[in-house]
Amino acid sequence: MREFTARMTQDRFAPFWLFLEPILHVVLLVSVRDLIGRGRIVPGAEFVPWLVVGLLTFFLFRSLWNRGMTAINGNKALFCYRQVHPTDTVVIRCAMEAKLHSMVTLIMVFLFVALGFNMLPSDPLGAVEVWLAVMLLGLGMAMCFSVLVTFFPESAKIVQLVSLPLYLLSGVMIPIQMMPHGIQEYLLYNPMLHAIELIRGNFFSSYHMVRDVELSYVYEWGICTLLLGLALQVRFKMRMVSR
Repeated sequence: MREFTARMTQDRFAPFWLFLEPILHVVLLVSVRDLIGRGRIVPGAEFVPWLVVGLLTFFLFRSLWNRGMTAINGNKALFCYRQVHPTDTVVIRCAMEAKLHSMVTLIMVFLFVALGFNMLPSDPLGAVEVWLAVMLLGLGMAMCFSVLVTFFPESAKIVQLVSLPLYLLSGVMIPIQMMPHGIQEYLLYNPMLHAIELIRGNFFSSYHMVRDVELSYVYEWGICTLLLGLALQVRFKMRMVSR
């Protein structure tokens, strides 16, 4: 409740920005594509629903990663209680972000359905499974980078800058199918590309996903980053608490 209150009252527009950010991104990207004359052609899906699904999925990952890694510095006052550990703050903040973004996603889906777009998933359970994999990956990245940000707070800005090229390389706004196969081979090392393609495939039954995308690859990244993050948390726990 403390995290939720702080998140919703950090400024006047905090609750509205959860909805406005994906909508503004959609409006901007649709306008840019129309301006350059590229149209809205996506193999097997409408452009706007295709774009919304990708944006919401990436925003979930980015929010868990960026906000989760600052949880320790933002809750140092709680470490006077011996039962509170640095890991607890990261888990709680990521859980709160996951709940908020899941609620926003449900509302956005029904909103676009009401506007006449085909946004209902053709495989709801498959979409939920991918959504959970993205949560795990975001939590794992937050666990790893929370240790770095605790000792070097300036590194948070660098991580946020890295999110921009990752946003472009995950196929959020440009169909990866349009890129040469030689480039696709390197882009497939990015687990978020797998997640976004798979969740789009679960939303749109006729969507032509990139070959070789696998949900197991996303879970492998999530589990490995989570284990590494937990190991770092145990190793540097006393130093983080005493800072």
